[in-house]
Amino acid sequence: MVLGVELSSLRAELRLAGVFEHRERRTWFQLLAMGVALAGCIVAMVAHGGSHRAFSASPARNALLVYLVFPLFSGLGALYWKNKHDREHHAHPNVEGVDPDIKPFPFVSSRGDHEGSGPKARWFQRNCQSWLFWPMSTLMAIGMRRSSILYLLRYPKKHERAWRIELACVIGHYTGWIVIPCILWGPAAFLLYVLLWAGVGVCLALVFAPAHMGLPIMRERNHEWQHQLETTRNLELPRFVSFFFVGLDYQVEHHLFPKIPHQNLPKAARITRAWCKQNGVTYKSEPYLSALADARRFMRDAWDRESITVAEVLELAAG
Repeated sequence: MVLGVELSSLRAELRLAGVFEHRERRTWFQLLAMGVALAGCIVAMVAHGGSHRAFSASPARNALLVYLVFPLFSGLGALYWKNKHDREHHAHPNVEGVDPDIKPFPFVSSRGDHEGSGPKARWFQRNCQSWLFWPMSTLMAIGMRRSSILYLLRYPKKHERAWRIELACVIGHYTGWIVIPCILWGPAAFLLYVLLWAGVGVCLALVFAPAHMGLPIMRERNHEWQHQLETTRNLELPRFVSFFFVGLDYQVEHHLFPKIPHQNLPKAARITRAWCKQNGVTYKSEPYLSALADARRFMRDAWDRESITVAEVLELAAG
């Protein structure tokens, strides 16, 4: 201990440096940024229910929610989302060459998809994908926007009502989120936009990846309910954390019955778990951190994993 030294000299030096000056405007800006990022994640997941017609008994209100949240609020095309998520992913989860969620460029989840990639992508998958997946998830939301714009431009029925509505919503999104803010506040507004949605991309990866990564990659399309159970797992979370997942921690029930409203999924999970136990059927449910660790391990050598058939999975489960 040093005696005879007064803290006043340090305080004076700090005061001279201006560190005691309040930064209220910057603090409000940070709170706004974090609030928008969190709201973006939650609202997008609620709209996900509307896409499955689980939000309302009214098709019109489901469509209203989807278009308000996806193209207008988040800039993600509803037509693209319905094709990518509802038709391709939900009908064929973890199917090699079909499910887009297990092959987000430049990553792959099976040897077949690896061998079908170009030489540069194969090098990346062998050497980088194990440690770059999570950092590059910051690009997920941006990448999906790009894909949805391309899908909108290539959409075969460009004169139908849904296409016109989506085009108007997308234009409104970028006008309200980028053009007007950049005119008012300059390039910093665009940087904020990118950072906000980069954060949303990470959050979405933390929600979706543990639900499927680490589970079997299938070689064939299969619409049977057994396929859904073998390629999907629930994520066990404390109740207050589960609230922010908007039902997406109950992936088993969501994949079996996508039209169940997310508020009813916990009750559905209790019934489904008991039914599976009674009938000797696989029911996968893991603590969230355990599933997240499994997803991380899976990405290390996913490029070298062989896909399997549903029959082979069932034989392994029976054995």
